[in-house]
Amino acid sequence: MWLLPQEEVDWILAQSNEPVPTEFRELKRANPSLVPSPEEEKDESTMLLYACVRNCYEEEAKFAKFQAWVRGEYARKGFVEVDYDYFGERAEVFRLNDEAREEVMGHWDHPSDTDDDDDEDWKLFIREIRRTFV
Repeated sequence: MWLLPQEEVDWILAQSNEPVPTEFRELKRANPSLVPSPEEEKDESTMLLYACVRNCYEEEAKFAKFQAWVRGEYARKGFVEVDYDYFGERAEVFRLNDEAREEVMGHWDHPSDTDDDDDEDWKLFIREIRRTFV
């Protein structure tokens, strides 16, 4: 068993219970089962949205359970011990996340990486992210 660094314990305990995007919450309110209607099944982007929303809520439930466990351990012992696999699994998740981000966004240079402050692709990307998730 290894001690979880205090900074990580603090970060885990500080996380919101529902950092799910507004659009996802609205879909779940409108359709709590998150099962698309036969009409919705005809639209590939709607099906992808449903899959993303289900996955998001499943991951949030897993994290909430983990967060509760960390909170209990910390309250009981004043520190949190995790098994040796924790750090390896976390590193693998970070690696997969980085790969996915690179695959999706790799062809866009961030304006801070270039001298061109008028990067229209980047501005379009940011507008779309804000429209979708904020």
